[in-house]
Amino acid sequence: MHKLKFLSVFITGWLLTAAMPSRGQLVNEKFDRLDLSENFDTASDRWTFLSNNENLFLVQEGEYILNRKAPEKPFALIANYDYNEQAFKLVTAVKIEKTADQNGSIGVIFMAQNDGNGGFIFEINAEKQFRLRQIVSGSYKFMTGDAKNGGWTKSNSLNGLNAYNVIDIRTSNRNYDIYVNNNLLLSFTEIAYKTGRFGFIVGPATRAKTDYFYLFSSAQANEITKAQDGSTTSGTPDIIELAESIIKLKTQINKLQAENEDLKRNLENKKTADNEDENERKLKDRTILDLQKKLAKKDASFDSLMKVNEGLLKYKNLVAGNENSDLIITLSKSVKAEKEKNQQLSDSLKTLKAELAKARNSKPTTVEEKKEPKEQKPNTEFTLPKEN
Repeated sequence: MHKLKFLSVFITGWLLTAAMPSRGQLVNEKFDRLDLSENFDTASDRWTFLSNNENLFLVQEGEYILNRKAPEKPFALIANYDYNEQAFKLVTAVKIEKTADQNGSIGVIFMAQNDGNGGFIFEINAEKQFRLRQIVSGSYKFMTGDAKNGGWTKSNSLNGLNAYNVIDIRTSNRNYDIYVNNNLLLSFTEIAYKTGRFGFIVGPATRAKTDYFYLFSSAQANEITKAQDGSTTSGTPDIIELAESIIKLKTQINKLQAENEDLKRNLENKKTADNEDENERKLKDRTILDLQKKLAKKDASFDSLMKVNEGLLKYKNLVAGNENSDLIITLSKSVKAEKEKNQQLSDSLKTLKAELAKARNSKPTTVEEKKEPKEQKPNTEFTLPKEN
């Protein structure tokens, strides 16, 4: 009885430990067959394409643009591609271009079970953080971090905003290794799934891109070798080498493009700083000119007042000896000021009457409603759980 109890505790502890990520490499297979090669040079029926108020998914200039406009929740895109290999290597490159939400992210879904009943989601964000979650019974289970920080974990292996990250996921015998930019990020074991589907997940209010998507399998590890549809390529060494070369070249190109973008941003910042200095100099020149004009006006006003004062002094001399002479001068000034105010009010009244007449005669303009582009039906075979 004690032996059975001990065995039960041991097995339970092993299962819990096996599901936790570790740092050691667990997958050592040689993936020598290319099953799927997707460079997003042209549109394919494997992927979802949408254009509506919430999403914009399209292929453009060799990249798959994933623009999630809605700010409330993420969106899953599951590839229309059945894949039944139990040992495989998935290689893709993703980057975040823009995000307006702290939950903005881009990630890969793998081992996805039908109707969202299971699978893994590996995501990265613009803060050089990653997280791994498992879908269990319609909810998320954090396999990195904890619920307090949303499962996010910092890593120096990740690139930040506007830079591609190469994600390499390998699995065999229910073991999983996840590499990012050729660095082993984490490893874990999970016996729940034999096979599953794959795709992408885009966080709320996030614009992201992916450059390519490759699937390799192991002829030795997988018992059944079958031809796939038109995209499948036989696993000759030359083809494998070519695919790996393409991945390396695309990675180098993406790195050079990122460096080029950095140089452009630095140059633009320098130009902006120079323009700001020039604008500040021009602003100071305009300020000095305005002050000079104001000074000239004040001088002219002073001269005018002096002339008026001379006229008033003559008038004062005419009434000299009259005890109310100063009062008369004061009243004259007040009358003049009131006349000026009355003229200003009269001018304002005329302006308001003209505007009122114009408003009465104008007709309201109608604005034609902008027609939204026709929405294409998305892939709805996989439903994400609600975010916590």
